[in-house]
Amino acid sequence: MKIHFYICLIISFSLLVACEKDDICAETTPTTPQLVIKFKDANNINESKAVESLAVYAIENNELTLIETINGINADSIAIPLRNDIGISNFKFYKNHSQIDGVIQGEENHFYLDYNIVNKFVSRACGFINNYIDLSVLNYDPNIFGTPNGVWISGYEVINQIVENENQAHVNIFH
Repeated sequence: MKIHFYICLIISFSLLVACEKDDICAETTPTTPQLVIKFKDANNINESKAVESLAVYAIENNELTLIETINGINADSIAIPLRNDIGISNFKFYKNHSQIDGVIQGEENHFYLDYNIVNKFVSRACGFINNYIDLSVLNYDPNIFGTPNGVWISGYEVINQIVENENQAHVNIFH
């Protein structure tokens, strides 16, 4: 009888040790960060300057996709998602944005970024996130993207080449 007791005890202990706690990804776990952009006054680069009725479109395969959170807003800083399948992102920034009969109106500028993607393991439940390094803003190439209608952005400055959180700006845009 004692042998059955010990066998049951060993089996029960083995089952308890073999079980793992549920692996759930907490809401506070970091996710892939977005690029933080601050808009600055071109005449006084230390002063923030809001862009009126700003809209941002991501360009992928010559298709424009509106970033819904940046649609007709007045803002002096924004956060935009970078592509995570290739190391290049292309955006159209519209100042004084509107749409009339489905036609996009406003002053536009292209914003073309180059970077390297670094996969970072977070946990078994959360998987991987992407961080971005070696961030640079590339000059606009009209042969690839067509002729821009307007030029309201006068310059830019990469102030942080590593995008691993959204607590600080990565790029200043002057207008």
